[in-house]
Amino acid sequence: MKKALIIGTGSIAQKHIDILISLNYNVYVYSKNNLNFFKNNFKITRLIHLKNLSSFEFAIIANKTLDHLKILKILVDEKVHTYCEKPIFHKKFNFKNLRDKIKKNKIVFHNGYQLKNDSKIKYIKKRLKKMIIKSFQVSVGHDFTKWRKNGVLKNSYFSKTNMGGGVIFELIHEVNLINLLFGKIKKIRTFKSNSKKFNCEDLAVSIIKTKKNIVGSLYQDMFSNIFFRNIRIVTNKKFFVVDFVKNKIIENEKVIFFKDTNKQINLIKKNIMMFKKRIITSDYSLSDYDELLIDLDVCFKMHNEK
Repeated sequence: MKKALIIGTGSIAQKHIDILISLNYNVYVYSKNNLNFFKNNFKITRLIHLKNLSSFEFAIIANKTLDHLKILKILVDEKVHTYCEKPIFHKKFNFKNLRDKIKKNKIVFHNGYQLKNDSKIKYIKKRLKKMIIKSFQVSVGHDFTKWRKNGVLKNSYFSKTNMGGGVIFELIHEVNLINLLFGKIKKIRTFKSNSKKFNCEDLAVSIIKTKKNIVGSLYQDMFSNIFFRNIRIVTNKKFFVVDFVKNKIIENEKVIFFKDTNKQINLIKKNIMMFKKRIITSDYSLSDYDELLIDLDVCFKMHNEK
């Protein structure tokens, strides 16, 4: 049976673990804490040290954002094909040297932007090719006190900006979708509010101009009472609303419903299968790595960092 390594034991890591078990992998999990997790999971093996990893087909980094880079450097040194959840990190770093090492060691690097595989995104990308985009509005809101497996606690990393949490890093997926659909973000001005309960920004509203000279906005809400995720697009011909929650696209007055096959677990599974295919075909392209850095740079600008 093939072996896969998962870094982390949180809710995101658990989704990856469940998928790999369903794919008949012998799953090993690296973690120095959360003993109850291992007591309650008899289908996985605990790994205490990250050494001699050549027997693993690949590794998936799905732990705390502040530990992503430390783990990634170890996996690169061990020459392990790596799938990394976003964001890649939350601070400035010499990412070029790491990029050169990934290339030198012939490592397949894949990122965790599973929404790119959503059928609604693929549909809208195809439709927009024939139109001139005039503007866009991207909005997302979660209640992270309920979204996370154990809720959001004051000592949780995702409730502290200096540890890689806060609304901008947590909801970076929308930054990626803007770069994907409307051209790379050229200018961004962000207005933020700080949570009174947590040490992070809880809401951010950004005005954006892309390299294609398309103007739009981004609304990110970390403690919304309801879950919403949508994209509104004005073109020279039509008005679109992409609704991820209701799984539909409104195209002018026409409503297009999509089959409920794009739940997060299915999208993650599809992304893992794409990663496996890249390993089989020795696809060492670093576009996934560069994509993470482009989005991270936008987040720095949103935090008013140069």
